[in-house]
Amino acid sequence: MRKTILLLGTMCLAATAVGSSVNASSERAGFRLSAVVNTVCRLELPGASTGGNGQVIDFGSFYQLCNSRNGYRVVMRHPANLEGATLFWDGRAVPLSSGNETVIADENHAASKYSDVRLDVRGVDVPISSLSFRIDPKGSVY
Repeated sequence: MRKTILLLGTMCLAATAVGSSVNASSERAGFRLSAVVNTVCRLELPGASTGGNGQVIDFGSFYQLCNSRNGYRVVMRHPANLEGATLFWDGRAVPLSSGNETVIADENHAASKYSDVRLDVRGVDVPISSLSFRIDPKGSVY
């Protein structure tokens, strides 16, 4: 794909140069180039660690990258009925839903950033293996 775009650009540049040297005084040459870029959303997670008392799971700093112009959502999947557990996303408290998923970030624009994440489980027995995260683009996906 990259070679095709470069070849197309080189051919257009050559055609513009030839056309403009022949009729440089009377005409202007130009072209319009457009491309469709695939939607890319990626969430990178470091390893999680638990505090000494087992009350807090520190996930570290998540890296979020999503080029969707309409934004994206970061969702945490977890066991149902974790009442009392709270996720902290960049210091903002996000109570977990009674279902199996909780939206923990909802952005209305593309972004590339880091967010500090920890989970206060308040004595609820939550195996780390039962937790997962995903990033979903909003709007059209190319």
